[in-house]
Amino acid sequence: MRLRKLVAAAVPLPALLCLSLAGVAHADPLITMSGNAAPLASSARSGDVDAGQQINAALSLKLHNQQALQQFLSDVQNPASPQYHHFLTPEQFNAAFGPTQADVAKVVSFLKQNGASGIEVSGNRQAITFTGSAAQLESTFHTRLGNYTDTTTGRKFFANDSAPALPASVSSVVQAVVGLDNHAVKEHSATTAAPKVVKAVTPSILKSAYSTSGLSATGSGVNVGFVEFDGYRKSDITSYDSKYGLSGGSVTTVPVSGANYDSSPGDGEVEVDLDIEVVHALASKVSSFVYEAPNSNAGELAMYQKIASDAQVDVVSISWGSCESAEGSSAANSVNNAIASGTAEGITYFAAAGDDGTTDCARQTGSRSQAVDFPASSPNVTGVGGTQLTVTSSNGYSSEKAWNDGTSGGAGGGGISTLFTAPSWQSHQSTTKRKVPDVAGDAASGSAYTIVSEGSTGNVWGTSGAAPLWAAFTALQNQVHGGPLGNLNPTFYSIGNGSSYSTGFHDVTTGNNTFNGTTGFSAGTGYDQVTGWGSFKGTGLSGLIG
Repeated sequence: MRLRKLVAAAVPLPALLCLSLAGVAHADPLITMSGNAAPLASSARSGDVDAGQQINAALSLKLHNQQALQQFLSDVQNPASPQYHHFLTPEQFNAAFGPTQADVAKVVSFLKQNGASGIEVSGNRQAITFTGSAAQLESTFHTRLGNYTDTTTGRKFFANDSAPALPASVSSVVQAVVGLDNHAVKEHSATTAAPKVVKAVTPSILKSAYSTSGLSATGSGVNVGFVEFDGYRKSDITSYDSKYGLSGGSVTTVPVSGANYDSSPGDGEVEVDLDIEVVHALASKVSSFVYEAPNSNAGELAMYQKIASDAQVDVVSISWGSCESAEGSSAANSVNNAIASGTAEGITYFAAAGDDGTTDCARQTGSRSQAVDFPASSPNVTGVGGTQLTVTSSNGYSSEKAWNDGTSGGAGGGGISTLFTAPSWQSHQSTTKRKVPDVAGDAASGSAYTIVSEGSTGNVWGTSGAAPLWAAFTALQNQVHGGPLGNLNPTFYSIGNGSSYSTGFHDVTTGNNTFNGTTGFSAGTGYDQVTGWGSFKGTGLSGLIG
C-alpha cells in the first residue's frame, strides 16, 4: 500500500492576493516559499475552492544546527566513534537541534492573528497543525486555492494555484507549508488473490527459509510501529496468530490528528493486516503500535512527527509512500527531518520501495520516466525491494530472483533519487544521488504471503510484505542485541562491501525491474538497484550486527 499523490502540469498562475496580514508590519516583506508550489501538470482548473471550506494544514519548522546533526547521525552509527549507539532522548534532540520555543511562539502567534483554529504543536516542536477556511488560508499564504481535475486519471482535487508566501520574520523559521492541496489518495500495492502463486509463504516457511529459527528470539520486549492510513480488525490479527500457533503480543492503535479507522476500515485494511501479520510471522511477541493518520500531506507529517516525539517504538514498518515528484521536495524534506529525529533516538525505519519497477510515478501521474518512492529514498530509511522466493521440499532456502510479474502483477521498485544526495555509506557507488533499494525480501505473487483479512484467509504480495519482513528481523535483533539499533544502512553497506557479505546476505543476481516499457535495472553480483544487497540470512546477519 502506498500513499499516492496525483501530480499535475503547470498552468497559468492567477495574480497573487495582495491582502496584508493582520498584525504584521508592512516593513516585513513577503517571502515566496518556492519549494511549496503545488505540481499542477496535466490538470484543468474548474473554479475556486468554496471560501468556507475547512482545510487541515500544517507548518513544518526548520531544524537548527543541521551540519552538527548530520555529523551526529554519522557518528552514532560508526563503531569507531565514542558516540556509537549513544542515542538521544527526544528532549536531548530538541535541545540540540529542534526548533526553539521562541520559534514556535512566533509561528503560533502568526496563525492566531490570521484566524487559524485547532492549533496543535507536535511534541518535538517540529510541526504545527491547524485548521482554517479556504478564504483564511488564501489570505494567510497569499495564494488562490482552486478546484482541479487531473486529466490523466479524472480525479478531482483542490490545490494552491501558486507557491505560498510568508512574512520574512515567519519564513525564517518555517521550512514548509503542508496541506494546501489534497492530491494524496489511497491506492493498493498489496494485491490479493494472486493468480500466479507457486507456494505461498507462512510463518514456518519464512523462519526456515530466512534462517531465524536459530536466533532464540521472539521479539519480546520490542516495540514495532506501523505507518498506516487505514484501519484493521483485531479479530483478524488474533485469527492469524491462532491459525499458525503464534503467541501474539499486544496490538495498540495510536490515533494521529483524530484519525482512527478501526471501527470501519476502508480499502487499505488488507495493507494494515499484512504489515502486522508479517511482523508476527517472525517476531510474534513484539508489542505493535499502529499509527493511523488522515490520508493527507498534513496527516502524513503529523504521523512521522508523533512517532519521533513519542519515542515508544524501536522499529518502524512503512508500506505507504509517494513517487518523489508527487511528494515534492518541501514535503519530503519535512518528513525526512521527522525521520532523522527518530533515527537519532535509535529508531530503525524500513520502507517498501514500490511495486512499479523503476517507473514509480506511473500509477500516480501517468509518467513512465524513471522514478523512485519516498520515504524509501530517505537516507534515514532502509528501502526494501522485492524478490521471488523459492524454497526446498523441506521449506529451506533454495533461491531468489528479482521480483517482476510484469505490468499486471508488479515489479520491485528501484533507481536513483532526485531529491537526496548519496550518503557517505553509498557515495562510492559512482553517483551523487541516493540509490534505492538497500535490501530486499520476498514480494512476488509466486511466493505470496498467506494472511487473514476481513475474516478470510488469502494470499497477498508486494514490497508491502518485504518491508515488515525486514522490520520483524530487526525486532529480533533489538532483542538479541539488547537495545535500539537506529539506521542500519551504514552497517548493511559495510557488510556488503566486506569479506563477510555472503555470511549475512543472500545475493540476488538474476532478474530486473524493467516495467511499463521503461528499461530498468538488472540484478547482479553485489549491490544493485533492484534488490540492493539482497535478503537476510537470519543467524548469519545477526552475528554481524553490533
